[in-house]
Amino acid sequence: MTHHQTIPAMALLLATAAPLAAQASLAATLGGAFDSYRPLAGASESRRNFVGTLSADHVFSAGRGRVFYDFGAGNYDSPGDWSYRLHAAGASYRLGGSDSSGRRVTLTGSLASRRNGDAWTSADYTAMGAGINMELHPRTATTLRSGYRADLRRFGDLAALTQAEHRVFASVLSSFRTRTSVILEGQLGAKTYDGVVYTEVAPVIVADSVSSTLHGRGYGAGMGPGVRYTTLPGVSWSSQRGTAGMGSVRGRIAQSLTDRTGVTLEATVRRTFGSVPPLLVTTPAGFFEDGVYDDPFASDGLFLEAGIKHVFASAAEVAASGWWANKDYSSASAFDASGVSAAGSALRSDRVTMGTVTWTTPLLSTMTGAVALSAEFGYRFIRHRSMDAYYNYTSHALSAGISVAY
Repeated sequence: MTHHQTIPAMALLLATAAPLAAQASLAATLGGAFDSYRPLAGASESRRNFVGTLSADHVFSAGRGRVFYDFGAGNYDSPGDWSYRLHAAGASYRLGGSDSSGRRVTLTGSLASRRNGDAWTSADYTAMGAGINMELHPRTATTLRSGYRADLRRFGDLAALTQAEHRVFASVLSSFRTRTSVILEGQLGAKTYDGVVYTEVAPVIVADSVSSTLHGRGYGAGMGPGVRYTTLPGVSWSSQRGTAGMGSVRGRIAQSLTDRTGVTLEATVRRTFGSVPPLLVTTPAGFFEDGVYDDPFASDGLFLEAGIKHVFASAAEVAASGWWANKDYSSASAFDASGVSAAGSALRSDRVTMGTVTWTTPLLSTMTGAVALSAEFGYRFIRHRSMDAYYNYTSHALSAGISVAY
């Protein structure tokens, strides 16, 4: 799961959208958050982060096929250009039964490209992936799913991170008359990196961005994405080419309390083995578990999540959630506040607590016709503690905005 904040907000592109073909949809968001960010050993800072998205989707062949395009862009408020642009396009096609009890096989494929601002352009990548999912229903209220997916990602300036990832999963979903749903899922993954070979390394590597020679900024320049190696500085390195492995088990319970209120509880355990990623991309505050930059093959983890949501008769929604993560890295060195390896060559270990509250309400619903306009307001709290001084901070963020869909 991905836990970096995406904030719906004003979308200007759709106000005069032309009618699209049947079974096509278009949506856009644009907005921002005002964040009070405080490093554990520093003074509080005020920050403003912005993000926008655009999504186009078309379903064909009586719902069997789908093509989509997603665009996302944003900026993290840190010294330098920490902007990004993410393009993703793909398609899927379902074979087999069209009713809820039929056996199904779904083929998927996708392309993606991420381009970052000057401060972290070295982390740009392009990707392609394909997969197959299978679904069957041994009983009316039980669904079995399994699948395989392969992804290739190429990092232009960080060839060591160019990777081939393979994942398989199996899950069971059961629903009960008590309006309870239970999901159990197991997953195995393997990721092969191109690796990197060094014969000698500069004696000091700052925690913020590998070194000032790479990004022209030191540890004290502020929170922002960068890169760091997973081997101690000041020594000769050999190739880290190899295959990293990862296994996880997830359980989720969803309970309907009333017709308009539901709660969820979820727990995930992750274990890694084999080789380790040769590099890690330093991620900004509030950026967790995206699957690429915050690489799941780099850390063992325990994740707990709980949430409650209520939908009003007006279609307004209020939701609250809590997320807790315990992540122990298998090879990433922890750094102290001066940007050098922590005492005893300690490895990075993180504890994260995050809570969110959001309110979403439709706007002008009797006047907009096929265009759905809604506003969202939210609050997010993060307490991040780590053996690495760079990841010790507390954050309070308020967000507001509007989304439009057609």
